[in-house]
Amino acid sequence: MSRRRSAKILIPLGVLLLLAGAVMRFYVVPSVSKLPNDLDVTNHYAGTGTLLNAAALQAGDTANAVASNVPVTVDRHTYVSGVEGDTAIVHDDFTVNAPGGISLPTNHIYALDRKSMEAAQAPAGTDVEPHQGLTIGLPISPDSGTAYQLYDFATGSTVPMKYTGAATVSGRSTLGYAITASGALRDKAILSALPAALPKAQLAGLAPLLPSDVQAKIGAAAATLPDPVPLKYTAASDLALAVDETLGTPVDGTMAMKVVVNVDIAGEQVAIMPVMALDTKLTSASIAAAADTAASTSRLLFIGSIVVPVTLVILGLILIGLGVVRLRPSVSSTADSADRRSTTSAAAN
Repeated sequence: MSRRRSAKILIPLGVLLLLAGAVMRFYVVPSVSKLPNDLDVTNHYAGTGTLLNAAALQAGDTANAVASNVPVTVDRHTYVSGVEGDTAIVHDDFTVNAPGGISLPTNHIYALDRKSMEAAQAPAGTDVEPHQGLTIGLPISPDSGTAYQLYDFATGSTVPMKYTGAATVSGRSTLGYAITASGALRDKAILSALPAALPKAQLAGLAPLLPSDVQAKIGAAAATLPDPVPLKYTAASDLALAVDETLGTPVDGTMAMKVVVNVDIAGEQVAIMPVMALDTKLTSASIAAAADTAASTSRLLFIGSIVVPVTLVILGLILIGLGVVRLRPSVSSTADSADRRSTTSAAAN
């Protein structure tokens, strides 16, 4: 193959590799650097808790109405059920498990922007929970200087995420955040598992379990309280998160949540007792799994965003360079041309 002919092949091929590198870096990589459409992960928390046994309470068995400081687990199943463009329908299901077959599920469905991880407009006909703020994680490459906010499903409120510093968890660089939320309980699933009112007699039966000042307030107002007594609930959550510095996914964390029953006494909301109090942390197995997933996903992103585009660009430049060199006449060809000109000139003379 002649030098000029090979150059005509090498240069266009080099240009194609340059274009492929640019497409890979600026189109393909951004299209995959977002919440995957096949996300399906289950994390497990373990710790201790206090839980109301609503059946025992309704039956008047006040001695067994509250199980205190029992071992509990929380299973968190997060998965994507559908994607439309950059909007994902995400399910975030929590189930609290305690001895005696106690199981308290609370399931949530969100429409999320796959890039920012914030709330998005749900596709027509899709029923999701209205919310503002982050829910299942931070966006890819989170910025510690950004004032992120988290949606607290228990109170239905959006609260600040306070940055607490960088750390290393299972070999992964992480960003730490602390979140505190409190207010009226608005989670429908938890509310449905709690009594909306109690007969006076049952409320009085709880007296031995209550602090002395609360007993005194209930005793003084017993004659004026309606029967049954309406109950209101408040919730408070304290969370600590360590999210992967590259992916923004949770790698470690603790979850403390308390639900308190309140009674209106002479216009004052009096806190009676906790009906649910959880103090849990992510299990070591879940931490290890989250770190392994973050490591493997980060490697793929690095290869796709850096290694492959740079390799394509380098190969493209090499091929273009070779092509340009082959377009230039070689030294021997130049000498032959000079000899031919000399011979032609001598013959003419």
